[in-house]
Parts: sequence; C-alpha cells; structure tokens
Amino acid sequence: MTDERCVLLLSHSAEPLCTDAVAGALARRGARAVRLDSDDFPAALALRGELGFAGARGLVLADRPVVADAVWLWRLWPARLDERLTGEHREAAQRESFAALRGLLDLLPGVPWIDPLDIGRVADCKARQLRLACDLGLSIPPTLITAEPAAARDFFAAHDGQVIAKLQTPLRQAMHGGGLPTRLLRRDDLDALAGLRHCPMIFQRYVPKAMELRIAWVDGRALVGALDGASCGVDWRYECSASWQPYELPETIHRRLAALMARLGLRQGAIDMIVTPTGDYVFLEVNPTGEWMMLENELGLPISDALAAALLRLADESQREV
Repeated sequence: MTDERCVLLLSHSAEPLCTDAVAGALARRGARAVRLDSDDFPAALALRGELGFAGARGLVLADRPVVADAVWLWRLWPARLDERLTGEHREAAQRESFAALRGLLDLLPGVPWIDPLDIGRVADCKARQLRLACDLGLSIPPTLITAEPAAARDFFAAHDGQVIAKLQTPLRQAMHGGGLPTRLLRRDDLDALAGLRHCPMIFQRYVPKAMELRIAWVDGRALVGALDGASCGVDWRYECSASWQPYELPETIHRRLAALMARLGLRQGAIDMIVTPTGDYVFLEVNPTGEWMMLENELGLPISDALAAALLRLADESQREV
C-alpha cells in the first residue's frame, strides 16, 4: 500500500524550496508526489474536469486521471495571463481561471487536505484569530481595525504613541514579501490618515520584545525558531541582523495554541508570537501557509518531514474509512 500512495502538492512556479522539500520527504517515505503549479493554469497546465458523460474521469492532468490519496495546499497563485489581455478582459480571465481551478480541485471528493482551501481562507481572518486567541487565554496586543482616522488618532493617544500599523493582506503575490512592512506609527503620520477611508488598517499597541518567535505548526507539533528581539526591528522580515535559534514553548502556551489551531481548523500554519522582557507570551497572528524553510535550513527542524508524515497518516486513515 505504501508504494501506491500519491500526494498532490499545490504550489506555484516561483517556489523552489518548501514544495521540493515536502516532495523529497514524501519520496523518502515511499510515496509519490505530483506537483501542480497553480499559476500555470490555464495557459501552461493541461488540467480539465470531466463529469456526467460516458468515460468521464473526474480530474484529468495531461490526459491521465488524477488519483490522489492526500492534498497539500501550499499556495494558489493567480494565473499568468497573456500580456495582450487588458482591462475587463484581463480581470474576467483572472477571475474565471481561479474559479475554474477551485472547481477542478473539488473533483477529488473524500481526499484529505492539509489544509482545505475554504478552511484556510476563513482561518486567515486576522480578527477571527485574535478573537479566538483571546477567548482561549492567549495574550494579544490591544488592537484597532478601522477606516476611521479619528479612531486611529484616539488609539495612538491612548497608548502614548507606541502603536504599530499593518495591512491584513499582501499587496501583491511575490516570493520575497509583497506586503507593507509593519511599522511604528509616527506623530507625523496622524495628518495623513485620510487614506484609511480607502484602505482600512490594523493598529496595535507596540509590544516590547525579548524574543520574536516563528512557530511552524504541523498537525499538533510546534517547531519553533526564535530571534533576539533587540536585533530584528519592528518587522523581522524586513529588518533583522539576528540568527535563528531553537526554542521550546512552555506546555501551557503549546496547549493554548493547539486549541486555537483546532478552532481555526488548521493542521499547518506559521504562528508569530513575542516573548516580552518580563517573560509574557503575546500572540500576533497565524499565516495558514506561512514561510518556514529558514527554520529547516538554519536549525535543522524537520518541518517538511513532519508534513509528509501527517499527509500520509491522513491518507491511510482515509483509506481505512473507505
């Protein structure tokens, strides 16, 4: 049975690291990985669905039926479209391409995912994450989500100017970032908040940090890297001179994070937390498909192997149920 297991990996053409690592871990466990780069569809990926007629085969890739025992969702990127498409035609093509891809992936009924597309979309809501984290006993920063300039100014004053501002989503799809760095709000910024009426933002009280944690969560396991808080600025993704070091979570924090991930319905995710100088743990957010390869490369954390093991376990459980 081991040799027959096949896992479909959903990624994108610019991703050379995590997807290959998971594919290699699956191969070492005797399974076959089939990679599907979502941005190749429809122009460069021969993927179709067949339903309701004689000889129909469901999901078909390169004229062969797709028979997957599990699916790993890393990223679904927008289609790479012909540059000659412009305006409404381009918008319609992008929209229809993504709708078609989502529909085609639904032609794998009963196949377990890490994580299902709709679950990941709902779980990515930052307000939901913070609300659930608070309900489960995790500390969070005082937070304001608003399009009202006056509310942002009042929040800034209430926290003595120690306030950060950030977006909830990336500005564009890109391998090396694509968002706006989390930054400290300056008093000079208060006069330029009229733009909130067009683009709401998250404001949070700045949390002093002894350590910044990136937690690669895989099916109940926490594989953790830490950065020295004094060496990584406001947003470690953009300003960091520290090296990753291994870290162990207290059992209480692990248990609360497990409860949070269960409530969100996620088996994988990249969780960001701060350890304050007084030893408190403050939850910031979880990215359902956040980056973790730096932790595997620099610390040797077996994240790709843990994902492979979880995918194959779910595949085996699904086969036993059938």
